[in-house]
Amino acid sequence: MKLKSWVRFAAPVVAALSVAVLAQPAEAASRIGWRPTVLPLPPGGSSGFLTGSDGKGEYTGTFTLNGRQSVVSWRNGQPVLRGVPSGYEAALAEDENPSGVVVGTAHDYDTMISRAYTLDATGFHVKDVPAGYDYVYGVAINTRGDVLGRAMVFGGGLATDAAVLWRAEGGAPVIIPATRDMYYAHDLDEDGTILFDSDSNPVLWKDGAVRRLSPSPSIQGWGLAIRNGVVVGTRIYGGVEQAVRWASPDAAAVGLAGGARALSVNQVGLTTGLVPNPSGPVIVGNAIAWRATTPGEVRAPGGYSTFEASVAADDGSLAGFATNGSRDSGGVPVVWRLTP
Repeated sequence: MKLKSWVRFAAPVVAALSVAVLAQPAEAASRIGWRPTVLPLPPGGSSGFLTGSDGKGEYTGTFTLNGRQSVVSWRNGQPVLRGVPSGYEAALAEDENPSGVVVGTAHDYDTMISRAYTLDATGFHVKDVPAGYDYVYGVAINTRGDVLGRAMVFGGGLATDAAVLWRAEGGAPVIIPATRDMYYAHDLDEDGTILFDSDSNPVLWKDGAVRRLSPSPSIQGWGLAIRNGVVVGTRIYGGVEQAVRWASPDAAAVGLAGGARALSVNQVGLTTGLVPNPSGPVIVGNAIAWRATTPGEVRAPGGYSTFEASVAADDGSLAGFATNGSRDSGGVPVVWRLTP
C-alpha cells in the first residue's frame, strides 16, 4: 500500500537504470485526465511528500515545518499538523490505511535512533525495536492493521537485515531475515503478503511460504507496490526502464504503456507512476496513471515543472507533490482528481 522511505526509492534500482522515450498513446490519454489541486501548506511549512490516503478524502505525508520534518494530514482540503512523537526530532509518514491509521518512522538524529510508529486518533504509538537489531523503519500498513517494517543493525549488511511484521491481532512480531531471494521489503498486501525485492524478479512471502513472480523477458524486475494480489513496479526491458504490472503471482508481467516506473496501485487496480525522462540528469519524468493497463494523463499543476503522484487512493484520486526544484526534496502537496 505504500512507497517512500527515509532514503527515497532506493537505491539499488536507480543507479543501474537507463532511459528511453516511450510514447504515450494520445487517444487513450485524451479520454482519461486527472486535474490537479495544490493544497495549502500549514504555517511555517515548506516542501515535502504526500505518501498516504485513507481513500475517503484524507491525505497524509511528511512536510518540513519550521525546519522540522513532521507528519501533516489534509482533511477537507485543509492541513492538520500531526507532529512528531515525544522525544524524537523528526517523523516521516509512509502509508495510511482506510481507517486513517498512519505508519512511518520517528528519528532522533543525536542518538541515531529510528523507530517505527503508528498514528491514530489517540496519537503516536512507537514500536519496540526487535531484539538483536539497532533500529527499525515503518514501511506499510494494510486495511486490517498489520504493520510492515524493516529492521537493521548498524553496519551489519544484508545478513543482519530483516523484515518485521506486526500482526493486527497482536503477539510477538514476525521476523523475516533478509536473503538474496528476499532482501528488501517494499509493501504489504491486505492478506499479510509481503512484497520483496530479490536477485531477479519480485518475491512474495506469506506465513513462511515464498512465491517468485512469473519471469519476464527482462534483465531484472522490481515490485514497488501490491494490492489485492496485483503487483506494480519496474523492469529492464530492451535495455530501458519500463513500468510493469503483474495481475497475479502466476500472470505474466505486462508493460504499462508510456511509463518508466509504477509506484502505487489501489483496490481496483488504478495505478500511478512516472514517465521516462527524455533528457537530463534524472532517469524518470513526471506523473502518469493507468486504469488497469490503459494510460491516462496526469496534468501539470500550474507554475510547476516537476510533479509526482506516488499515491493511488481508493476513491480514485492521486496524491503527490509538485516542485520547480529537486524532486528529492519533495514540493507542495497536490491531489489529482478525474476531470468531469
